[in-house]
Amino acid sequence: MQDQKSSLSIFSFKKSHRCFLKQMLVFFMPVVLGYLALEYLVLQLPFNYIVKSDYFYSEKEEIEVLALGSSQLDGAINPKFFDSNTLNLASATQHHNLDFKILKGISPRLPALKFVILELSYSHLEHPHNSKVFWKNSIYLKYFGINTFERNTYFKDKLLYLARPDFYSKQLVNHYFKKKDEAILNKFGFDERVSKGLFYNLNYNDSIIATKKMEIYTLADIKLFKHNAEYLFEMLNYAVENELKVIICITPLYKTYLKGRNPDILRRRDSILKLLSAKYENVLIFNKENDTLNYTTSDFSNQNHLNPNGAENFSKELNVFIQRKTQD
Repeated sequence: MQDQKSSLSIFSFKKSHRCFLKQMLVFFMPVVLGYLALEYLVLQLPFNYIVKSDYFYSEKEEIEVLALGSSQLDGAINPKFFDSNTLNLASATQHHNLDFKILKGISPRLPALKFVILELSYSHLEHPHNSKVFWKNSIYLKYFGINTFERNTYFKDKLLYLARPDFYSKQLVNHYFKKKDEAILNKFGFDERVSKGLFYNLNYNDSIIATKKMEIYTLADIKLFKHNAEYLFEMLNYAVENELKVIICITPLYKTYLKGRNPDILRRRDSILKLLSAKYENVLIFNKENDTLNYTTSDFSNQNHLNPNGAENFSKELNVFIQRKTQD
């Protein structure tokens, strides 16, 4: 039989333990509830990936064209102007390694898929890939069911606010307090709002634009170039194995940006374009980078991004290109 001292000691310990747990709950409950409130508010924001997800799930049996890449292709390809059902999953700061994980995760679920659009902009091969903890991994997991984490996923991986608090906090302030001009999204998730961007704010005045500081990537990195080029070949080999045609897309650049490019970076990129054309029968090149006749100042949002007017022109040209290749 347990003595009274021992019983009292155990009871006292359990009582203090329960008290501690209650105090912890009281302390953390407001934090948890506050986070849940933020997560809920983030889910109400009018982001394009929500619309793109709806389009994907409603049309996935019929989608024939998948576009991947960074903000340049995100803002240049408007699926509205394509004859084939087209899903544009390009996104700001998205690189080839995330593109590849998306492709492998989504292509088996697109039975009609024929064309994959990839980006190879001027300096694309000399930019570092996205990190393994890239915050957009949570977006693709939550809205498209694609695991780009390169590991087993957990419940928290679908929590958007936790993935990038600084970004979503700013978006919450802009939406709920500052009431800033927001995207006008069509059913494909493309932002058709013309009233945005540097060139719009400068009234597309070439003289004024010329006085503005231009941000252009000129830092050469041969080691990174070799790594990224090899990775691109791996992506193309996957496409060959899965009988997919790849369109390497290069969007137009504003005239001052064209002049400011690092010639060594440009030369290396162009050498890869030539190699791809010679090595892969399933790879097609759609290069509008130097087209200053069909794309004028009013077609640009800034020096290296098209606005919706330029995107309409680009998308229509790309659509004609795809339809011709479909008939070949």
